[in-house]
Amino acid sequence: MRGEMLILRSDEIRLSRPVRLLHPRWPIYVVPRADGLFMVGATMIESDASGGPTLRAAVELMNAAYALHPAFAEAEVIEMQAGRRPAFPDNLPRVTRKGRIVSVGGLYRHGFLLAPDCAAKAADLALGAQAQEEIAA
Repeated sequence: MRGEMLILRSDEIRLSRPVRLLHPRWPIYVVPRADGLFMVGATMIESDASGGPTLRAAVELMNAAYALHPAFAEAEVIEMQAGRRPAFPDNLPRVTRKGRIVSVGGLYRHGFLLAPDCAAKAADLALGAQAQEEIAA
């Protein structure tokens, strides 16, 4: 799975927590960071291609940020990146155990939302509370 993201800086916007915009054309998330920085991302392309961000993704991310808050129009673009994220063929996260090793994977898209549940499942497997070798999140 390939994802692309922007880091923007704006002193005009105040967000206290991540925001998920479920726009039909531009589903994005905006994660506030310190000093007026915001990470905007969510492009999801079924590809293992490497390389820099595409123009299409950058424009779509910027349009979606502007749709969320018009003050993003004057935000400074600090960084643009693209990368591959680990995913399973069905794009669902998994918590697995093989012997004494517990693995959590596939949180590529909504990791910060699913992490608490996956952590609890991983703890259950590590502590032996679950007899299953694999628990789908």
